[in-house]
Amino acid sequence: MERIVDHERRDVQKTFADAVGWAESDGPKSFYEFERQLWTLLLALGQALVRQFLAKQAGRPRVVTYDHDGRRYVLRGERTSSIGSLFGKVSFTRPIGRRVGRGGRCDLPVDRELGLCAGFSLGVVLALTRLCAQMAFASARETFCESHEWTPSPRAVLRMVDAVGDHARPFLEQLAAPDDDGEILVVQVDGRGAPMITETEHQRRRRPHQRVGGTRRHGRRLRRREHPRKRRKKGDKSKNAKLAVVGVIYTLRRTPEGVEGPINKRLIATFESHEALFVWLHREAQKRGYGKKQTVFLADGCEHIWRLQKIYFPDAEVCLDWYHVIEKLWSAGECIYPEGSVELRAWVREQATRLRKGTVLAVIETLRDAYASIPKTGPNNKGKRERLDRVLKHLVENQCRLRYRDLRRQDLDIGTGAAEGAVRNLIGIRLDGPGMRWSRGRSERLLHLRCVLLNGLWGHFANHLATRDVVTLRSFPIATQTHAAKRKEAA
Repeated sequence: MERIVDHERRDVQKTFADAVGWAESDGPKSFYEFERQLWTLLLALGQALVRQFLAKQAGRPRVVTYDHDGRRYVLRGERTSSIGSLFGKVSFTRPIGRRVGRGGRCDLPVDRELGLCAGFSLGVVLALTRLCAQMAFASARETFCESHEWTPSPRAVLRMVDAVGDHARPFLEQLAAPDDDGEILVVQVDGRGAPMITETEHQRRRRPHQRVGGTRRHGRRLRRREHPRKRRKKGDKSKNAKLAVVGVIYTLRRTPEGVEGPINKRLIATFESHEALFVWLHREAQKRGYGKKQTVFLADGCEHIWRLQKIYFPDAEVCLDWYHVIEKLWSAGECIYPEGSVELRAWVREQATRLRKGTVLAVIETLRDAYASIPKTGPNNKGKRERLDRVLKHLVENQCRLRYRDLRRQDLDIGTGAAEGAVRNLIGIRLDGPGMRWSRGRSERLLHLRCVLLNGLWGHFANHLATRDVVTLRSFPIATQTHAAKRKEAA
Protein backbone atom coordinates (compact mmCIF):
# COMPACT_ATOMS: atom_id res chain seq x y z
CA MET A 1 0.00 0.00 0.00
CA GLU A 2 2.90 2.34 0.69
CA ARG A 3 3.97 1.83 -2.90
CA ILE A 4 0.57 3.02 -4.10
CA VAL A 5 0.78 6.11 -1.88
CA ASP A 6 4.23 6.94 -3.28
CA HIS A 7 2.92 6.55 -6.82
CA GLU A 8 0.00 8.89 -6.11
CA ARG A 9 2.36 11.42 -4.49
CA ARG A 10 4.50 11.51 -7.65
CA ASP A 11 1.34 11.92 -9.73
CA VAL A 12 0.36 14.94 -7.60
CA GLN A 13 3.76 16.52 -8.14
CA LYS A 14 3.59 15.91 -11.88
CA THR A 15 0.08 17.39 -12.16
CA PHE A 16 1.11 20.42 -10.13
CA ALA A 17 4.12 20.92 -12.41
CA ASP A 18 1.80 20.82 -15.43
CA ALA A 19 -0.37 23.59 -13.93
CA VAL A 20 2.69 25.74 -13.13
CA GLY A 21 4.06 25.12 -16.62
CA TRP A 22 0.80 26.28 -18.18
CA ALA A 23 0.93 29.49 -16.13
CA GLU A 24 4.55 30.15 -17.13
CA SER A 25 4.24 29.09 -20.76
CA ASP A 26 5.37 31.52 -23.45
CA GLY A 27 3.30 32.70 -26.35
CA PRO A 28 0.27 34.98 -26.58
CA LYS A 29 -3.07 33.67 -25.32
CA SER A 30 -6.28 35.23 -24.08
CA PHE A 31 -7.12 35.18 -20.41
CA TYR A 32 -10.27 33.21 -21.22
CA GLU A 33 -8.18 30.47 -22.86
CA PHE A 34 -5.68 30.48 -19.98
CA GLU A 35 -8.36 30.38 -17.30
CA ARG A 36 -10.35 27.61 -18.97
CA GLN A 37 -7.33 25.31 -19.35
CA LEU A 38 -6.10 26.18 -15.86
CA TRP A 39 -9.41 25.12 -14.36
CA THR A 40 -9.11 21.73 -16.08
CA LEU A 41 -5.56 21.36 -14.75
CA LEU A 42 -6.68 22.30 -11.23
CA LEU A 43 -9.44 19.71 -11.38
CA ALA A 44 -6.84 17.14 -12.45
CA LEU A 45 -4.65 18.22 -9.52
CA GLY A 46 -7.63 17.82 -7.22
CA GLN A 47 -8.24 14.31 -8.55
CA ALA A 48 -4.61 13.40 -7.92
CA LEU A 49 -4.80 14.71 -4.35
CA VAL A 50 -8.05 12.81 -3.79
CA ARG A 51 -6.45 9.58 -5.02
CA GLN A 52 -3.51 10.16 -2.68
CA PHE A 53 -5.86 10.81 0.26
CA LEU A 54 -7.96 7.71 -0.50
CA ALA A 55 -4.88 5.51 -0.85
CA LYS A 56 -3.57 6.78 2.49
CA GLN A 57 -6.89 6.08 4.21
CA ALA A 58 -7.25 2.63 2.66
CA GLY A 59 -3.72 1.71 3.82
CA ARG A 60 -4.29 2.54 7.49
CA PRO A 61 -3.82 -0.44 9.88
CA ARG A 62 -7.10 -2.19 10.77
CA VAL A 63 -8.14 -5.24 12.72
CA VAL A 64 -8.75 -8.19 10.46
CA THR A 65 -11.95 -9.27 12.23
CA TYR A 66 -14.61 -6.76 13.29
CA ASP A 67 -18.33 -6.49 14.10
CA HIS A 68 -20.87 -4.29 12.33
CA ASP A 69 -24.67 -4.23 12.82
CA GLY A 70 -24.49 -7.37 14.95
CA ARG A 71 -22.59 -9.33 12.34
CA ARG A 72 -18.96 -10.42 12.21
CA TYR A 73 -16.76 -9.68 9.22
CA VAL A 74 -13.22 -10.49 8.20
CA LEU A 75 -11.09 -8.38 5.85
CA ARG A 76 -10.31 -10.46 2.82
CA GLY A 77 -9.55 -9.20 -0.68
CA GLU A 78 -9.89 -5.78 -2.28
CA ARG A 79 -12.35 -3.94 -4.46
CA THR A 80 -11.60 -1.23 -7.03
CA SER A 81 -14.32 1.11 -8.26
CA SER A 82 -14.87 4.71 -9.28
CA ILE A 83 -15.69 7.35 -6.69
CA GLY A 84 -17.43 10.56 -7.75
CA SER A 85 -15.75 13.56 -6.11
CA LEU A 86 -16.13 17.30 -6.59
CA PHE A 87 -12.98 17.21 -8.76
CA GLY A 88 -14.09 14.31 -10.94
CA LYS A 89 -14.25 10.54 -10.90
CA VAL A 90 -11.27 8.74 -9.36
CA SER A 91 -10.33 5.08 -8.97
CA PHE A 92 -10.41 3.76 -5.40
CA THR A 93 -8.99 0.44 -4.15
CA ARG A 94 -9.85 -0.64 -0.60
CA PRO A 95 -10.23 -3.85 1.44
CA ILE A 96 -13.50 -5.78 1.59
CA GLY A 97 -15.15 -7.14 4.72
CA ARG A 98 -16.72 -10.59 4.20
CA ARG A 99 -19.17 -12.20 6.61
CA VAL A 100 -17.79 -14.96 8.78
CA GLY A 101 -19.33 -18.39 8.43
CA ARG A 102 -21.93 -17.63 5.76
CA GLY A 103 -22.39 -15.80 2.52
CA GLY A 104 -24.18 -12.51 2.04
CA ARG A 105 -23.47 -8.92 1.20
CA CYS A 106 -19.94 -7.65 1.59
CA ASP A 107 -19.04 -4.68 3.77
CA LEU A 108 -16.86 -1.74 2.82
CA PRO A 109 -15.54 -0.39 6.14
CA VAL A 110 -13.35 2.28 4.55
CA ASP A 111 -16.30 3.73 2.61
CA ARG A 112 -18.28 3.88 5.83
CA GLU A 113 -15.43 5.57 7.71
CA LEU A 114 -15.05 8.18 4.97
CA GLY A 115 -18.81 8.85 4.76
CA LEU A 116 -19.07 7.92 1.09
CA CYS A 117 -22.59 7.68 -0.34
CA ALA A 118 -22.85 4.71 -2.69
CA GLY A 119 -19.80 5.72 -4.69
CA PHE A 120 -20.17 9.51 -4.32
CA SER A 121 -18.71 11.97 -1.86
CA LEU A 122 -21.09 13.81 0.43
CA GLY A 123 -19.97 17.06 -1.20
CA VAL A 124 -21.18 15.86 -4.61
CA VAL A 125 -24.49 14.65 -3.16
CA LEU A 126 -25.15 17.93 -1.36
CA ALA A 127 -24.06 20.10 -4.29
CA LEU A 128 -26.35 18.32 -6.75
CA THR A 129 -29.23 18.18 -4.29
CA ARG A 130 -28.99 21.92 -3.72
CA LEU A 131 -29.01 22.57 -7.47
CA CYS A 132 -32.02 20.27 -7.87
CA ALA A 133 -33.83 22.23 -5.15
CA GLN A 134 -33.28 25.38 -7.21
CA MET A 135 -33.87 24.23 -10.79
CA ALA A 136 -35.03 21.34 -12.95
CA PHE A 137 -33.08 18.09 -12.66
CA ALA A 138 -31.66 18.28 -16.20
CA SER A 139 -30.59 21.90 -15.69
CA ALA A 140 -29.01 20.98 -12.36
CA ARG A 141 -26.90 18.27 -14.02
CA GLU A 142 -25.83 20.66 -16.78
CA THR A 143 -24.88 23.35 -14.27
CA PHE A 144 -22.87 20.88 -12.21
CA CYS A 145 -21.12 19.63 -15.35
CA GLU A 146 -20.17 23.17 -16.39
CA SER A 147 -18.11 23.70 -13.25
CA HIS A 148 -16.95 20.16 -12.44
CA GLU A 149 -16.58 18.75 -16.00
CA TRP A 150 -18.53 15.60 -15.14
CA THR A 151 -21.96 14.74 -13.82
CA PRO A 152 -23.72 11.71 -12.32
CA SER A 153 -26.45 9.90 -14.23
CA PRO A 154 -30.08 11.10 -14.03
CA ARG A 155 -31.00 8.06 -11.93
CA ALA A 156 -28.15 8.73 -9.50
CA VAL A 157 -29.33 12.34 -9.12
CA LEU A 158 -32.85 11.14 -8.25
CA ARG A 159 -31.39 8.79 -5.64
CA MET A 160 -29.44 11.71 -4.13
CA VAL A 161 -32.54 13.92 -3.91
CA ASP A 162 -34.53 11.09 -2.32
CA ALA A 163 -31.81 10.33 0.25
CA VAL A 164 -31.05 13.91 1.30
CA GLY A 165 -34.74 14.85 1.21
CA ASP A 166 -35.44 12.19 3.85
CA HIS A 167 -33.34 14.21 6.32
CA ALA A 168 -34.76 17.67 5.53
CA ARG A 169 -37.92 17.63 7.63
CA PRO A 170 -36.31 15.98 10.71
CA PHE A 171 -33.61 18.66 10.51
CA LEU A 172 -36.19 21.46 10.40
CA GLU A 173 -38.17 19.95 13.28
CA GLN A 174 -35.18 19.61 15.62
CA LEU A 175 -34.08 23.23 15.23
CA ALA A 176 -34.19 25.27 18.41
CA ALA A 177 -35.92 28.63 18.64
CA PRO A 178 -33.76 31.41 17.15
CA ASP A 179 -32.00 33.82 19.46
CA ASP A 180 -32.89 37.51 19.71
CA ASP A 181 -36.53 36.98 18.77
CA GLY A 182 -39.20 39.67 18.84
CA GLU A 183 -42.03 39.93 21.36
CA ILE A 184 -44.94 39.69 18.84
CA LEU A 185 -45.50 36.35 17.08
CA VAL A 186 -47.09 36.31 13.61
CA VAL A 187 -48.38 33.14 11.91
CA GLN A 188 -49.65 33.04 8.32
CA VAL A 189 -51.03 30.11 6.30
CA ASP A 190 -51.67 29.76 2.58
CA GLY A 191 -51.51 27.06 -0.07
CA ARG A 192 -50.94 26.34 -3.73
CA GLY A 193 -51.26 23.29 -5.94
CA ALA A 194 -48.41 21.57 -7.77
CA PRO A 195 -49.09 19.36 -10.81
CA MET A 196 -48.98 15.62 -10.04
CA ILE A 197 -48.70 12.69 -12.39
CA THR A 198 -51.82 10.63 -13.02
CA GLU A 199 -51.91 6.86 -13.31
CA THR A 200 -52.66 7.13 -17.02
CA GLU A 201 -49.69 9.44 -17.62
CA HIS A 202 -47.45 7.20 -15.51
CA GLN A 203 -48.36 4.09 -17.48
CA ARG A 204 -47.85 5.93 -20.75
CA ARG A 205 -44.37 7.08 -19.74
CA ARG A 206 -43.41 3.58 -18.61
CA ARG A 207 -44.16 2.05 -21.99
CA PRO A 208 -41.08 1.49 -24.17
CA HIS A 209 -40.72 3.89 -27.05
CA GLN A 210 -41.74 2.11 -30.23
CA ARG A 211 -39.58 2.81 -33.22
CA VAL A 212 -41.59 3.93 -36.23
CA GLY A 213 -40.60 4.84 -39.71
CA GLY A 214 -39.42 8.35 -40.43
CA THR A 215 -38.00 10.87 -38.01
CA ARG A 216 -38.67 11.20 -34.27
CA ARG A 217 -40.95 14.12 -35.09
CA HIS A 218 -43.08 11.84 -37.26
CA GLY A 219 -43.18 9.31 -34.44
CA ARG A 220 -44.44 11.88 -31.94
CA ARG A 221 -47.11 13.03 -34.39
CA LEU A 222 -48.23 9.45 -34.96
CA ARG A 223 -48.50 8.76 -31.23
CA ARG A 224 -50.59 11.90 -30.75
CA ARG A 225 -52.97 10.74 -33.45
CA GLU A 226 -53.26 7.21 -32.08
CA HIS A 227 -53.69 8.35 -28.46
CA PRO A 228 -55.33 11.79 -28.51
CA ARG A 229 -55.81 13.57 -25.20
CA LYS A 230 -59.38 13.86 -24.04
CA ARG A 231 -60.85 17.34 -24.01
CA ARG A 232 -61.36 18.63 -20.48
CA LYS A 233 -64.90 19.09 -19.29
CA LYS A 234 -66.12 22.19 -17.50
CA GLY A 235 -64.80 22.17 -13.93
CA ASP A 236 -62.07 19.56 -14.56
CA LYS A 237 -58.63 20.27 -13.19
CA SER A 238 -56.19 21.49 -15.83
CA LYS A 239 -53.00 20.26 -14.15
CA ASN A 240 -54.14 17.52 -11.72
CA ALA A 241 -52.78 19.51 -8.78
CA LYS A 242 -52.11 18.38 -5.23
CA LEU A 243 -52.35 21.18 -2.69
CA ALA A 244 -49.25 22.10 -0.71
CA VAL A 245 -50.01 24.00 2.49
CA VAL A 246 -47.43 26.61 3.52
CA GLY A 247 -46.94 28.14 6.94
CA VAL A 248 -44.91 31.27 7.66
CA ILE A 249 -43.89 32.14 11.20
CA TYR A 250 -41.92 35.20 12.29
CA THR A 251 -41.80 37.80 15.04
CA LEU A 252 -42.01 41.58 15.30
CA ARG A 253 -40.20 43.82 17.76
CA ARG A 254 -41.47 47.06 19.23
CA THR A 255 -38.98 49.94 19.09
CA PRO A 256 -39.27 53.66 19.88
CA GLU A 257 -39.59 54.28 16.13
CA GLY A 258 -42.33 51.66 15.71
CA VAL A 259 -42.67 47.95 15.02
CA GLU A 260 -39.67 46.30 13.35
CA GLY A 261 -39.72 43.04 11.41
CA PRO A 262 -40.11 40.41 10.17
CA ILE A 263 -37.49 38.82 12.44
CA ASN A 264 -36.28 35.23 12.06
CA LYS A 265 -38.84 34.32 9.41
CA ARG A 266 -39.21 30.56 8.87
CA LEU A 267 -41.10 28.72 6.13
CA ILE A 268 -42.53 25.23 6.52
CA ALA A 269 -44.73 23.34 4.08
CA THR A 270 -46.17 19.92 3.32
CA PHE A 271 -48.34 18.16 0.75
CA GLU A 272 -49.74 15.87 3.45
CA SER A 273 -52.75 17.85 4.73
CA HIS A 274 -53.82 21.09 6.38
CA GLU A 275 -53.90 19.45 9.79
CA ALA A 276 -50.41 17.98 9.37
CA LEU A 277 -49.10 21.49 8.71
CA PHE A 278 -50.96 22.91 11.74
CA VAL A 279 -49.48 20.24 14.03
CA TRP A 280 -46.00 21.15 12.80
CA LEU A 281 -46.73 24.87 12.88
CA HIS A 282 -48.06 24.67 16.44
CA ARG A 283 -44.84 23.02 17.65
CA GLU A 284 -42.78 25.75 15.99
CA ALA A 285 -45.00 28.46 17.49
CA GLN A 286 -44.60 27.00 20.96
CA LYS A 287 -40.82 27.16 20.54
CA ARG A 288 -41.15 30.83 19.61
CA GLY A 289 -43.34 31.70 22.60
CA TYR A 290 -46.96 31.03 21.62
CA GLY A 291 -49.08 31.30 24.74
CA LYS A 292 -46.68 33.81 26.30
CA LYS A 293 -46.43 36.33 23.47
CA GLN A 294 -49.03 38.34 21.64
CA THR A 295 -49.85 36.22 18.57
CA VAL A 296 -51.50 37.30 15.31
CA PHE A 297 -52.89 34.69 12.91
CA LEU A 298 -53.58 35.70 9.29
CA ALA A 299 -55.00 33.69 6.39
CA ASP A 300 -57.36 33.99 3.44
CA GLY A 301 -61.00 32.87 3.43
CA CYS A 302 -60.46 29.09 3.46
CA GLU A 303 -62.91 27.71 6.03
CA HIS A 304 -60.72 24.66 6.68
CA ILE A 305 -57.83 26.89 7.79
CA TRP A 306 -60.02 28.84 10.21
CA ARG A 307 -61.50 25.66 11.65
CA LEU A 308 -57.99 24.38 12.42
CA GLN A 309 -56.99 27.80 13.76
CA LYS A 310 -59.63 27.47 16.48
CA ILE A 311 -58.12 24.12 17.47
CA TYR A 312 -54.39 24.87 17.33
CA PHE A 313 -54.21 28.66 17.80
CA PRO A 314 -57.27 29.55 19.90
CA ASP A 315 -55.44 32.32 21.79
CA ALA A 316 -54.24 34.17 18.69
CA GLU A 317 -55.66 37.45 17.41
CA VAL A 318 -57.19 36.53 14.06
CA CYS A 319 -57.35 38.62 10.90
CA LEU A 320 -58.67 37.90 7.42
CA ASP A 321 -56.22 38.89 4.70
CA TRP A 322 -56.87 42.50 3.69
CA TYR A 323 -56.24 42.01 -0.02
CA HIS A 324 -58.50 38.97 -0.08
CA VAL A 325 -61.37 41.12 1.24
CA ILE A 326 -60.62 43.97 -1.18
CA GLU A 327 -60.86 41.51 -4.10
CA LYS A 328 -64.28 40.49 -2.80
CA LEU A 329 -65.34 44.13 -2.68
CA TRP A 330 -64.28 44.68 -6.28
CA SER A 331 -66.27 41.61 -7.30
CA ALA A 332 -69.33 42.92 -5.46
CA GLY A 333 -68.89 46.46 -6.80
CA GLU A 334 -68.93 45.21 -10.39
CA CYS A 335 -72.48 44.01 -9.76
CA ILE A 336 -73.51 47.59 -8.94
CA TYR A 337 -71.41 49.79 -11.26
CA PRO A 338 -69.85 49.19 -14.70
CA GLU A 339 -66.45 47.58 -14.69
CA GLY A 340 -63.62 50.12 -14.82
CA SER A 341 -65.89 53.07 -14.06
CA VAL A 342 -65.07 56.00 -11.79
CA GLU A 343 -68.11 55.18 -9.67
CA LEU A 344 -66.84 51.63 -9.07
CA ARG A 345 -63.43 52.86 -7.89
CA ALA A 346 -65.06 55.41 -5.60
CA TRP A 347 -67.43 52.81 -4.14
CA VAL A 348 -64.62 50.33 -3.41
CA ARG A 349 -62.52 53.13 -1.89
CA GLU A 350 -65.40 54.09 0.38
CA GLN A 351 -65.94 50.52 1.62
CA ALA A 352 -62.20 50.03 2.20
CA THR A 353 -62.10 53.23 4.26
CA ARG A 354 -65.00 51.95 6.38
CA LEU A 355 -63.17 48.66 6.99
CA ARG A 356 -60.01 50.48 8.05
CA LYS A 357 -62.07 52.60 10.47
CA GLY A 358 -63.74 49.50 11.93
CA THR A 359 -67.30 50.18 10.70
CA VAL A 360 -67.79 46.67 9.32
CA LEU A 361 -71.55 46.71 9.85
CA ALA A 362 -71.84 49.70 7.51
CA VAL A 363 -70.17 47.73 4.73
CA ILE A 364 -72.46 44.76 5.32
CA GLU A 365 -75.56 46.97 5.28
CA THR A 366 -74.39 48.58 2.03
CA LEU A 367 -74.08 45.16 0.42
CA ARG A 368 -77.51 44.15 1.70
CA ASP A 369 -79.06 47.27 0.24
CA ALA A 370 -77.33 46.66 -3.08
CA TYR A 371 -78.57 43.06 -3.11
CA ALA A 372 -82.13 44.16 -2.40
CA SER A 373 -81.99 46.86 -5.10
CA ILE A 374 -81.22 44.40 -7.93
CA PRO A 375 -84.42 42.97 -9.46
CA LYS A 376 -84.82 39.21 -9.50
CA THR A 377 -85.49 39.25 -13.21
CA GLY A 378 -83.67 40.94 -16.01
CA PRO A 379 -80.47 40.47 -18.02
CA ASN A 380 -77.57 39.21 -15.87
CA ASN A 381 -79.46 40.04 -12.68
CA LYS A 382 -79.44 36.44 -11.44
CA GLY A 383 -75.64 36.22 -11.67
CA LYS A 384 -75.20 39.61 -9.97
CA ARG A 385 -77.47 38.64 -7.10
CA GLU A 386 -75.65 35.32 -6.61
CA ARG A 387 -72.26 37.05 -6.59
CA LEU A 388 -73.40 39.72 -4.15
CA ASP A 389 -74.95 37.07 -1.92
CA ARG A 390 -71.68 35.09 -1.81
CA VAL A 391 -69.65 38.18 -0.88
CA LEU A 392 -72.21 39.22 1.72
CA LYS A 393 -72.26 35.79 3.37
CA HIS A 394 -68.47 35.68 3.31
CA LEU A 395 -68.15 39.00 5.15
CA VAL A 396 -70.86 38.08 7.67
CA GLU A 397 -69.19 34.75 8.45
CA ASN A 398 -65.79 36.41 8.87
CA GLN A 399 -67.03 39.55 10.60
CA CYS A 400 -65.05 38.80 13.77
CA ARG A 401 -61.86 38.52 11.69
CA LEU A 402 -62.09 41.95 10.04
CA ARG A 403 -59.99 43.55 12.79
CA TYR A 404 -58.09 45.97 10.61
CA ARG A 405 -58.61 49.06 12.79
CA ASP A 406 -57.29 47.39 15.96
CA LEU A 407 -54.25 45.85 14.26
CA ARG A 408 -53.39 49.02 12.35
CA ARG A 409 -53.46 51.00 15.58
CA GLN A 410 -50.84 48.57 16.91
CA ASP A 411 -48.83 48.90 13.67
CA LEU A 412 -49.28 45.16 12.97
CA ASP A 413 -49.71 43.29 9.69
CA ILE A 414 -53.17 42.91 8.15
CA GLY A 415 -52.15 41.14 4.92
CA THR A 416 -50.66 37.73 4.11
CA GLY A 417 -47.95 39.06 1.82
CA ALA A 418 -45.30 36.92 3.53
CA ALA A 419 -47.35 33.76 2.91
CA GLU A 420 -48.11 34.75 -0.69
CA GLY A 421 -44.42 35.26 -1.37
CA ALA A 422 -43.53 31.99 0.37
CA VAL A 423 -46.06 30.10 -1.75
CA ARG A 424 -44.56 31.51 -4.93
CA ASN A 425 -40.95 30.87 -3.90
CA LEU A 426 -41.48 27.42 -2.42
CA ILE A 427 -43.92 25.98 -4.95
CA GLY A 428 -44.52 28.22 -7.93
CA ILE A 429 -40.92 28.78 -9.00
CA ARG A 430 -39.72 25.17 -8.69
CA LEU A 431 -42.69 22.79 -8.58
CA ASP A 432 -45.20 24.45 -10.91
CA GLY A 433 -43.16 24.79 -14.09
CA PRO A 434 -44.34 24.05 -17.65
CA GLY A 435 -44.82 20.34 -18.31
CA MET A 436 -43.88 19.28 -14.77
CA ARG A 437 -45.63 16.23 -13.34
CA TRP A 438 -44.55 15.19 -9.85
CA SER A 439 -44.67 12.03 -7.82
CA ARG A 440 -46.14 12.66 -4.39
CA GLY A 441 -43.16 11.20 -2.52
CA ARG A 442 -40.45 13.12 -4.34
CA SER A 443 -42.37 16.40 -4.39
CA GLU A 444 -42.69 16.24 -0.59
CA ARG A 445 -38.94 15.71 -0.19
CA LEU A 446 -38.08 18.48 -2.60
CA LEU A 447 -40.50 20.83 -0.85
CA HIS A 448 -38.72 20.26 2.47
CA LEU A 449 -35.35 20.80 0.80
CA ARG A 450 -36.59 24.14 -0.53
CA CYS A 451 -37.73 25.06 2.98
CA VAL A 452 -34.18 24.44 4.21
CA LEU A 453 -32.75 26.44 1.32
CA LEU A 454 -35.10 29.43 1.52
CA ASN A 455 -34.75 29.59 5.30
CA GLY A 456 -31.03 30.17 4.77
CA LEU A 457 -30.11 26.99 6.63
CA TRP A 458 -28.36 24.97 3.93
CA GLY A 459 -24.91 25.36 5.49
CA HIS A 460 -26.21 24.19 8.88
CA PHE A 461 -28.03 21.33 7.13
CA ALA A 462 -24.84 20.19 5.37
CA ASN A 463 -22.89 20.26 8.65
CA HIS A 464 -25.71 18.34 10.34
CA LEU A 465 -25.50 15.56 7.75
CA ALA A 466 -21.70 15.50 7.81
CA THR A 467 -21.41 15.18 11.59
CA ARG A 468 -24.50 13.27 12.71
CA ASP A 469 -26.26 11.39 9.95
CA VAL A 470 -25.15 8.92 7.32
CA VAL A 471 -26.73 9.62 3.95
CA THR A 472 -27.54 6.25 2.43
CA LEU A 473 -28.53 6.18 -1.22
CA ARG A 474 -31.13 3.62 -2.20
CA SER A 475 -30.36 1.15 -4.96
CA PHE A 476 -33.17 2.67 -7.04
CA PRO A 477 -35.14 5.93 -6.91
CA ILE A 478 -38.33 5.78 -4.87
CA ALA A 479 -41.34 4.42 -6.72
CA THR A 480 -43.65 6.91 -8.39
CA GLN A 481 -46.84 7.69 -6.45
CA THR A 482 -49.65 8.88 -8.70
CA HIS A 483 -52.39 11.30 -7.71
CA ALA A 484 -55.91 11.97 -8.97
CA ALA A 485 -57.13 15.46 -8.11
CA LYS A 486 -60.60 16.02 -6.71
CA ARG A 487 -62.82 18.91 -7.61
CA LYS A 488 -62.73 21.54 -4.89
CA GLU A 489 -64.23 24.98 -4.58
CA ALA A 490 -61.78 27.83 -4.12
CA ALA A 491 -61.87 30.03 -1.03
